[in-house]
Amino acid sequence: MTPRLGRMLRLNLFALLLLLASAGLVRAQSCNFSATDLVLGQVDVLGGGPTDAVGNIAINCSAFLGLLSSIQMDIHLGEGLGGRIGNLRRMTSATTSTGLGFELYQDAARSVVFGGNYGSHGGQPLRLSGASILNLLTGPGMNVPVYARVPAGQTGVMPGDYASAFSRNPLDVRVEYRTCNFLLVCSNNTATFSFTVRGQVLPDCRVQADDLDFGTVGLLSQPVDATSQIRVTCTAGSSYDVGLGYGLGGGGPNDRQMRDLAGNRIGYQLYRDSGRTLVWGQRTDGLAATSAGSGAMQAFSVHGRVPAQTTPPPGAYSDTVVVTVTY
Repeated sequence: MTPRLGRMLRLNLFALLLLLASAGLVRAQSCNFSATDLVLGQVDVLGGGPTDAVGNIAINCSAFLGLLSSIQMDIHLGEGLGGRIGNLRRMTSATTSTGLGFELYQDAARSVVFGGNYGSHGGQPLRLSGASILNLLTGPGMNVPVYARVPAGQTGVMPGDYASAFSRNPLDVRVEYRTCNFLLVCSNNTATFSFTVRGQVLPDCRVQADDLDFGTVGLLSQPVDATSQIRVTCTAGSSYDVGLGYGLGGGGPNDRQMRDLAGNRIGYQLYRDSGRTLVWGQRTDGLAATSAGSGAMQAFSVHGRVPAQTTPPPGAYSDTVVVTVTY
């Protein structure tokens, strides 16, 4: 064997060993993924706005990753165990039959749905490459935010604890990543992780009341009637009652009074029925109106009457009645 041939063999052997070693390093590369739960807290289904939350996917790779020349990741998120409701992902509850729609996004503006190529939800997977993944090549790891939103308008959702788990690979969660070393030897890898989206809907009611105006009258020699409305919106399935107080000067169910600035009084009464036979009072007296919420506004008519009585001095008479909704 000539010296030149020996050097060539040694160089070729060194190159082969280097290639095999670098290929082994690429195969040895591994990345670990974990995610925080997305906790939306109390969701106001009767309000006019959405409920948002933010979670994180943590990515940590082995120490040898600095020897790589490139890395690319695709993170796929499916619909979750709760399935879908319309075009949204869905959370379900063990105590109700309704679902709570939500969505996951890649951006803080919540305009790009976080999806994947597996399952039926659609949307685009999140691709990490180039500058967006530089921390994995130069640092210990990185966090990828996930933005959740429960959109408004779901007034028919019943109170309960709602959740959707993302745990099935590849239907719910799948990561596909490709690493290449400085010799352009590449390796394709897959991974998964799990997390849960949670939200809570509490029983809730909203109430609005119109003024009841008996108008301008002369002698109170005969009854004067008037009607107004109370509008109540309660979460679906929530039982509630509507009670009316006895006013600033009243002493009980049969003693409501309007007064003027001089302290003169006019007696009046409020009823639940148009025949004006069912006095409308407080819950503690068993005189409240009862109903069950549907998530939609429900209207109650208040039937007022000023009975015939001795006419007091002319003036402006009024009273303040507190409307109490108990649920």
